Amino acid sequence: MHSGGLDLIRRLGSMAADRPVPAVLAALLVILLAGTVRHRAARPQPGEIWFAQVPFRDGTGSKDRPVLVLSVARRRCTVAQFTSQDQDARRDYLRVPAGIPGLSRSSWVSLRTVRLPRSAMRRRSGAPGAALVNWYVAAAAR
Repeated sequence: MHSGGLDLIRRLGSMAADRPVPAVLAALLVILLAGTVRHRAARPQPGEIWFAQVPFRDGTGSKDRPVLVLSVARRRCTVAQFTSQDQDARRDYLRVPAGIPGLSRSSWVSLRTVRLPRSAMRRRSGAPGAALVNWYVAAAAR
């Protein structure tokens, strides 16, 4: 822990001896603010690749898979799913250009978008940026 954090803990400790109720309230406020800052830092942004729990189309379950975040609105994300299985013969998939940050192998992306709750987004894998979203939107429009 850096010295600023230790100084804060010392001040809270001395406050607790003199005024226990305000000290407890101050400690709770610090904990709540720390959780909020951490939570905000983990919000998906358009152009990022995340691993998310994506439900099967038939509703029988879900699978953890990489997705491209296309847009975020309130508590929902519109995403496009990636797969590493060859989909060259299918018209509803696009082959992804090589070297995309967050994808470790050859991949295809579905032209069928999915809306997911933000809570389905597990972890960020990479941030190729707006260029990949623009490429996807242009290719999907053809």
